[in-house]
Amino acid sequence: MPFQDQISNLSGTRIDIILETPGGSGEIVEDIVKLLRSKYESIGVIVPGVAKSAGTIFAMGGDEILMEPASALGPIDAQIVYQGKVFSAHALLEGMKKIKDEVTQTGTLNKAYIPILQNISPGELQHAENAYDFARDLVMDWLVKYKFKNWMTHTSTGAPVTDDERKARAREIAERLRDHGKWKTHGRSVKIDDLRAMKLLVNDYSQDPGFATQSGGTTPCCK
Repeated sequence: MPFQDQISNLSGTRIDIILETPGGSGEIVEDIVKLLRSKYESIGVIVPGVAKSAGTIFAMGGDEILMEPASALGPIDAQIVYQGKVFSAHALLEGMKKIKDEVTQTGTLNKAYIPILQNISPGELQHAENAYDFARDLVMDWLVKYKFKNWMTHTSTGAPVTDDERKARAREIAERLRDHGKWKTHGRSVKIDDLRAMKLLVNDYSQDPGFATQSGGTTPCCK
């Protein structure tokens, strides 16, 4: 793996990753984050530009996320290929649900749906559902393990944070990020304010002029 070659000669227990990507494979991101976690105790993810789709999943695997107002993450709703077209797995599942609900309500199947139903199998629907859940489950797991590991008290009340509360917050964030109904398109930008509205802590590095000047590269660095 080229990424493994890049970090093989780095020492220390902490690393900062400068991340710029339009997206890619969630499965590859899972492998990369597992590799990093086997070597480093703490990971900072710096996003000077965009880290969409699988890049957003990657960012959720860090202990710290650093962005500026111009930076953007993106939705994590899975994209699947069906009959040569790429589209949201959630959109397919929602379309099937609407057909089912209509049949339940009316007791009849609109004949216009027959060609659609003939060209999709139960296995393909299950694949879409699995793909839709995959990113959510990764993000939930990583937020609880890494991003929220030092979240000990509620800032508003000072009350201790429970494991169930960490899991609930992680689920809320993951569900929001994969909600195709909210973002409408897979390429939509998710900005600092959007993430903070989800109650996700993101550090704005533009508030530190010295740090912002050094954040324009694209290679890993250790700290």
